[in-house]
Amino acid sequence: MFYSPSAHVGFAHYTKTAGTSLQHWFRRILPDGELLERENPHLPVAVALDRVMVVRRPSGWRRLFARRRATAPRPPLIVGVIRDPFEMLVSLYEYWRRHAFPVEPEAAFILAARHGPFPEFLRMAVVDGHAPTYEWFFDVGGRAWSRTRLLDFATIDVGLRLVARELGIDDPPLLERRNAATAGRRDLDAYRLAAGDLLAEVRRHFRWYYDEGLAAAVGAARATRAA
Repeated sequence: MFYSPSAHVGFAHYTKTAGTSLQHWFRRILPDGELLERENPHLPVAVALDRVMVVRRPSGWRRLFARRRATAPRPPLIVGVIRDPFEMLVSLYEYWRRHAFPVEPEAAFILAARHGPFPEFLRMAVVDGHAPTYEWFFDVGGRAWSRTRLLDFATIDVGLRLVARELGIDDPPLLERRNAATAGRRDLDAYRLAAGDLLAEVRRHFRWYYDEGLAAAVGAARATRAA
C-alpha cells in the first residue's frame, strides 16, 4: 500500500489495475507518501491497516499509537481499483509471460503463466483460488470499509476526479498510463474461447464484483457519501 501520513490516505494496489500509474499520480498530489513495504506494493487492506499508524522519522518508522491502546485510531481513507476479473486475469497472464523476473520454484501460479497454457493458469486462479478476490483484498465490511473508495477501471479518470475533489484538490493531474501492454495486441475473444467452461468459474470466484462491486465504485451513492 502507498500511504500518506499527512493526508491519512492509502492507495491499495490490486494487481493489474493501473497500480503503477496510480502510485505515480498519488506521489504527485501527496509527496510525503511511501510504500509501507517497498518489496510488496500489493498489501491487502487488512494487513496494511496494522501498519499505517506510523510516521517517517530520520531514525526510521515509529508508531504513533500503541497496539494496546483502548480506542482504535480512525482508519485512513482507502482508495483502490476494481477491474473486470477476466480482463484482469488475461492482463496478469500476459504480464507474467512478458517479464522474466526471478521467482522461487514454489511460485507455481507465476510459473503456470510463464510456461503453461492460459486455461491451466486460469484454473489455478479461480478454481484453486490463487487469485485473491476483491472483497478479501479490500476487506469489504472491515475496519476501513466506510472510508473505502473503489474506482472502476473502465472509468478510472472520472473516479479519480471525484476522489481528488474529496481530498480538496480541484485541478488534479492527469493519470499517466504506465506499465501498460501495447495497445491493440490483446484479443479477449480468443482468451474466452480458450477458457471455455472456466468462464463460469471466473464469475463464481469473483461473484462479489458482479453482484456488488461495480455498484460500490466511486460515482455510486455509497461510494461518494461522506464517511
